[in-house]
Amino acid sequence: MISEALDAGFEILEQYVRADYFEFMAPDMQTHELEVHTFNSVSNTDSPRGVLAVCRIPEQSAVAFGSNDWLLVLHEVSDPGNLGTLVRSAEAAGAAGVVLVGSTVDPWSPKVLRASAGSMFHVPMWQVNSLEDLRDVGVRLLGTTSHTNGVAGGAVSLYEADFSGCVGVVVGNEAHGLDPSAPVDQWLTIPHVGRSESLNVAMAGTVIAMQISHARQS
Repeated sequence: MISEALDAGFEILEQYVRADYFEFMAPDMQTHELEVHTFNSVSNTDSPRGVLAVCRIPEQSAVAFGSNDWLLVLHEVSDPGNLGTLVRSAEAAGAAGVVLVGSTVDPWSPKVLRASAGSMFHVPMWQVNSLEDLRDVGVRLLGTTSHTNGVAGGAVSLYEADFSGCVGVVVGNEAHGLDPSAPVDQWLTIPHVGRSESLNVAMAGTVIAMQISHARQS
């Protein structure tokens, strides 16, 4: 993770190394060696690697994208594991960036960073107050739902949707999903069989991201 942060140009302020650790350390950094028990007590993982780094959180830049870019939009996603996984999938599928809307979990929490497997350092990310903020700058919003009824205009299958132009695919909160009255331009659904009512938001977002990547390469 520290290597990924360095490669992405993040500023590392200092690092802490466990006394018995001799593997990777960021070069030319202020380094503090900690006794084993002390190091393990300050780490928030059960089996820490042996090195911790403090990075400066970057300033948010203005929302910027091209006329044919697509964005993954996370509306009040609350689980850090889900957020990190979605950022990782967005990078793998070639998204221009990830947009966090409303009271989404802190994107820089350690659990998010670990779940993203380093993608957090490489994927452009913005936070906005509402979906209207994205529509106002020309993003066509595609909302996701597990139901084909109950939403304005119904929902189109993911495999029949139009992903051309500048689009933002919106996934909602784990418990409540995306409100049927959300200001989106079209609704998408993932056809599925079996008894499951819906997919976990990270799974659904990954399926959608990969389908967009496939559709845009066809």
